[in-house]
Amino acid sequence: MDQNLIDQIRRANDIVDVIQGYLPLKRVGSNFRGLCPFHNDSRPSLYVSQSKQIFKCFACGKAGNVIGFVADFEKLTFIEAVKKLAQRAGIQVPEYEKTKVVNTKREQLLSVYKSAAEFFTSSLFAFGQNVLDYLKKRSFSPETAKELQLGYALNSEKALLNHLLKEGYSVSLLKDSGLFGNYGGGLTDLFKDRLMFPIHNSLGEVIAFGGRILEPKEGVGKYINSPGTELYTKGKELYGLFKTKYNISKAGTAIICEGYFDFLRLYENGFTNSVASLGTALTEDQINLLARFCNRVIMLYDGDSAGIKAAVRAGLLCLSRGMEVLIANLPAEEDPDSLILKQGKMAMQEVVDKSIPLINFLATDPRPEQPTAERIELILDALRILKDRIKQELLLQEVSDAFGITVGALNSKLRRSSASVSAESSEQTMPQYESFEERNVLALALKDYESYKLLANDLDSSYFNNKRYRQVYNFLITQNLKSEPWEPAALLDNIENNEIKESLAELLFEDLQQMCFEDCLTGLRIRKVQRDLEEMDRAISKDPKNLELLKEKEKLAIKYRQMTRKVVNKVLY
Repeated sequence: MDQNLIDQIRRANDIVDVIQGYLPLKRVGSNFRGLCPFHNDSRPSLYVSQSKQIFKCFACGKAGNVIGFVADFEKLTFIEAVKKLAQRAGIQVPEYEKTKVVNTKREQLLSVYKSAAEFFTSSLFAFGQNVLDYLKKRSFSPETAKELQLGYALNSEKALLNHLLKEGYSVSLLKDSGLFGNYGGGLTDLFKDRLMFPIHNSLGEVIAFGGRILEPKEGVGKYINSPGTELYTKGKELYGLFKTKYNISKAGTAIICEGYFDFLRLYENGFTNSVASLGTALTEDQINLLARFCNRVIMLYDGDSAGIKAAVRAGLLCLSRGMEVLIANLPAEEDPDSLILKQGKMAMQEVVDKSIPLINFLATDPRPEQPTAERIELILDALRILKDRIKQELLLQEVSDAFGITVGALNSKLRRSSASVSAESSEQTMPQYESFEERNVLALALKDYESYKLLANDLDSSYFNNKRYRQVYNFLITQNLKSEPWEPAALLDNIENNEIKESLAELLFEDLQQMCFEDCLTGLRIRKVQRDLEEMDRAISKDPKNLELLKEKEKLAIKYRQMTRKVVNKVLY
């Protein structure tokens, strides 16, 4: 794709506006900050510079410009991300470029699922009167069915297959879509005579389906779900998130339920910050996905013993990720769907309002089968995973207050299993002053063309002892940057080496005064001579009578004394 077109598309998509479409950001000084979506971020580590049009996570290191963010977030290729941003900005991509983009397997599968969802929805209102009657019997409105794009899979072996073939999709693509079984050498529809729930990713793209039978049948499962595909992995998505993510972000809280009908009932009754875990145990991937939008969850599972156990397990996993967790206590015989049906949304609101913090819930839960010591150990297991030490200490205090055990005793038990982690963190590191000077020289050279010329002409890679900064130096001198101002975001476009990209973004975020460039450069040169002297000493120790080595060392020592004397004189006078 033409670089000028890429530049036009990138400039037309403000990075703050784009990223805020995925997750909330807050202004911090001249930058914006939010929870990083690329790792388990318990406190905001992602920084976005509007002036430089770049982002950088200072925890996991992920960095780039607006194209890189969209590509990484949505698992797209560079060209796919450019195309998506072009559509967002209303920029026409030339036809020959379009062909190159839409022929990706992922794009084709998304198109298949979009067509399938539309077919199921149209079938519901054209041929699915029995399904509409079923929904009406369960007190769901047609408006809810339309808004959440529910559908009906016809009671036919090949209704969807024939429809998609007429749409022009190839048999080989449909084989890989997960929408068909292969019986007797031919494709047949996987979903037949079922109420269809489309499963969307957080961007609103249909990536899978769940199908429910209307009446029990012997030997037939109540639900079947799409198998894993290039688009969908079980345990990674949350049902309904595409509809509720903005309300979740606004409220700072998500209500997590278990099933499709629980979500439908909650959503229809105004609980529009809800999601469902798709009937599976809540996973780390689902928690990480949800953490992009909030840091507080209310576990609203079934009120029976199995539901409570599942809610506690899921809650502990959320707690270990630094989230605030509350447990909603439903009556033993109820689930969210049934409670609202029987008692109305005000009764559900009362249950939500009376949600109990997870630690307090475990301290007061009357179930006799789980001893107190075991409950405390479950909490400590979660806290051992939690990286935020401040949150860890605060939660230990909560455990102490709830269970009546001293913080000291809890801390002792907690730390006993964390010794190996402490040992790992005590590894020797290189002297920091070297990295600081190398980093500062590079950061300042990125802000000023004259400094860049000095960097390119007066130094070589041997001046950089830090591997990352040596890589950045080698990259920069190959760019042949011109005197006119360059765009920081443009520098990141085609860097394939992630280590260089992350280091460069970190340098671009530096806010240093230009006046110290010469001082940093001098320090860098002095450190280089120091390393040369150390290397010379090692060589002389192996051959102490070598006169050439001794003379060379003397020259280096004189050079070192002269350089350091200049620095001292500058400071004193």
